[in-house]
Amino acid sequence: MDIGALRGTQALRNNVLKWMGFCLGVLAGVFAVFNLFINDFVVLGALEVVFASFCFYIFFYTRKRNAQLWQSLTLCLFLSLLITLGTYLSSIKSLLFIWTCSLPVLFYLLLGKQYGQVLSLMVALLQALILFSKTSLEPLNSINFLLNFSFAYICIWAVSHTFENSRAEYGQRLENLALLDPLTGAGNRLAMTHYFEVELKNKNGLFILMLDLDYFKNINDQYGHDVGDRILIEVTSFFRQRISKGYVFRIGGEEFAIFLPSSDPRSAYEFADMLREHLSTTIHNIDEQVINLTISIGVACYMPNQTLKNFIKRADDALYQAKQQGRNKVVTAYELSQESIEHNKAS
Repeated sequence: MDIGALRGTQALRNNVLKWMGFCLGVLAGVFAVFNLFINDFVVLGALEVVFASFCFYIFFYTRKRNAQLWQSLTLCLFLSLLITLGTYLSSIKSLLFIWTCSLPVLFYLLLGKQYGQVLSLMVALLQALILFSKTSLEPLNSINFLLNFSFAYICIWAVSHTFENSRAEYGQRLENLALLDPLTGAGNRLAMTHYFEVELKNKNGLFILMLDLDYFKNINDQYGHDVGDRILIEVTSFFRQRISKGYVFRIGGEEFAIFLPSSDPRSAYEFADMLREHLSTTIHNIDEQVINLTISIGVACYMPNQTLKNFIKRADDALYQAKQQGRNKVVTAYELSQESIEHNKAS
């Protein structure tokens, strides 16, 4: 599965922002001409020129890069300002207020549920104050207009909220299906790749622990796979309870990986040895069976410009040495490199 598929929300919002930037830029330019040279609304026209320029900047920016939150937020706030200011300055028969009904859709599409709620409410209150402050709503019937306009806005707001809420929930469920191991709830290999390549911006001080449950096949053979599965679930919980910062991934049958960001060689080794020691003294009572486990661990530190594949391989090599040394051991990639250097010197 492509990692890019996990960023559907970001891609959707980027695409919406790009084409809304283009369309709103054209419309703002047209309105600016009318307001500057025909309607004599100099302030509003000048703001529309600035808004049109910003919209075209957004359009060209998002053609090559992902949009930033501040860009979407600025566009929504700027457009809200133009619509509310236009409603305040113009007469009701200009029908500029109709654009208000488009705002909740835009808020939820570009910014999500939290911002959508706040901004939709803010615009509703501002427009209500502006419309009620007008001395006359003619040629519209005041009561009928206010009721119909209010209900239309609320309906569009409710639909936008429901749609975004459902989309976010289904998106999260699909992401969980793609990224989580169905048995233990730990991240899978794809989740590990996604975390390393997308989420982790600063890899300095990043350590990886490769962990393998010793002789786990014997547990499956002796007690059955159901007991083995429950052991895997308990071990995952055991890891999570002892990680203050970091992530647990199940990348094989009984093989796990843990990322430790912002750590150092000594802390990473001590944490790995603590896991090894605590697990070796932990008794698992499952279906009246008393089961004790040990783990072998390989530890590696991220090197500049290293690929995830090479990063994992260095920790895997250390894990292999831990098994060769009798299991229930912690071996670091640093130890292996030192041994290699000493061996080369000796030869």
